[in-house]
Amino acid sequence: MRFVRRIDPGAVAGVLVLLAAAVAVVLVVGARPGPGVQPGAEVGEVAAAGSIVPTGLAVPAIGVDAEVESRGTVRYENPFTGEALDGYGVPESMATASWWSDGPAPGSGQMAVILGHQQSGGSAVFDRLHELREGDEVVLRDSGGEVLHLTVLGAPRTGLSKATSALADTLNGHPEGADVALVTCGGEFDDRAGTSTDNTVVFATVSAAR
Repeated sequence: MRFVRRIDPGAVAGVLVLLAAAVAVVLVVGARPGPGVQPGAEVGEVAAAGSIVPTGLAVPAIGVDAEVESRGTVRYENPFTGEALDGYGVPESMATASWWSDGPAPGSGQMAVILGHQQSGGSAVFDRLHELREGDEVVLRDSGGEVLHLTVLGAPRTGLSKATSALADTLNGHPEGADVALVTCGGEFDDRAGTSTDNTVVFATVSAAR
């Protein structure tokens, strides 16, 4: 069983480095084993017993502790190609992340997508996403206090040109076991396009028992 959605991680143009992609993404998320009570929760935490609607995100290795907005699919014009595309709704704040609420939820057994901005000067939520390494911890929490612990899979996928299908190819070819994709910008700022040239993706899997 596979989840299929035509979607493009998109962006609004402006002076900030925002999320954008060059082509429509056919996001194919492979089904995972059915969720159960999550192993590895800290003492005093309420471990997620299944999927959650995330309202908070922590990534200790890069100093992230942020709110998560729920954002659906939006229509936008790709700044590099001029093509009208469906895209992920990005966070309204540079300090928050967003979950693509039209797609799978974290812990559902399918790959969820979490997005965050990067900003030149270093004051946005995912400025240091490219620094993550395999084994680093990612924590998602919901409004009821349930917590989902994840572990980074492999090195960040950087240099994904927005003028090509690189982001689509990376998401469609996600590694086995990927439960969450963290997506942001990278590369140089293109003044003409009003956004950065690349995307960066980090995959994470629900943590095994400690």
